Amino acid sequence: MASTHTYGIVLPNGSQIVHGSGAKVKEPFADIPVTLNELSPGHFDRRPAFRGQSGFIEFDTNTRLPRHVHISPSEDGQDDKMLIHERIFVVGGVALVELSGKIYVIPPQTLVTIAPGVPHTWTACPAGVNVSKNTISGAGKDVISDGTFLMLYEYEDQTGFFPTIQTKTLTSVEEYVRCDDLDSIRIPKLTAQEVDNRCWFVKDNQLFQYQDK
Repeated sequence: MASTHTYGIVLPNGSQIVHGSGAKVKEPFADIPVTLNELSPGHFDRRPAFRGQSGFIEFDTNTRLPRHVHISPSEDGQDDKMLIHERIFVVGGVALVELSGKIYVIPPQTLVTIAPGVPHTWTACPAGVNVSKNTISGAGKDVISDGTFLMLYEYEDQTGFFPTIQTKTLTSVEEYVRCDDLDSIRIPKLTAQEVDNRCWFVKDNQLFQYQDK
């Protein structure tokens, strides 16, 4: 049966961020005290169906991936055929992700599904950023970055690493332009104040910028 719940935030580039009450929260058993936080309803008749590599990466602020996209190989392995989805779950800590040129602050226990062709890159949020302060609803325990985070990753299909200087979302593999100057396409090392001033903060189903409040 199809879910009527609206999951998280869908960005203009097709990527999705699911955090907090953006998940579907369920208590399925009357006699077992367990709460399920469902971050995705699954897909029965459309993409993405994840069958690529999966694993985890531990980040700190010195771990700054170059901007890239993911492309699956052709059936014979000779040519590239398709831009693919990537799913990232931020387990703990606070992350920075750049999606199509904008930088988002991702709190722990958040699922980010990156749409095909969206140039992206990750690093840890610098220590001292108070994620709770930078959202409208700051009630409860503050979430403050310690300069590290843990991600779980999963690809829609087998893929490699395709670095690019491009920030505009690609609509086809033919639009991809490779960049070999990897240092030039990383998120710069930001201070906590710079994160406050220039990045977007995620809270439940909403995005905020600190200078707007």
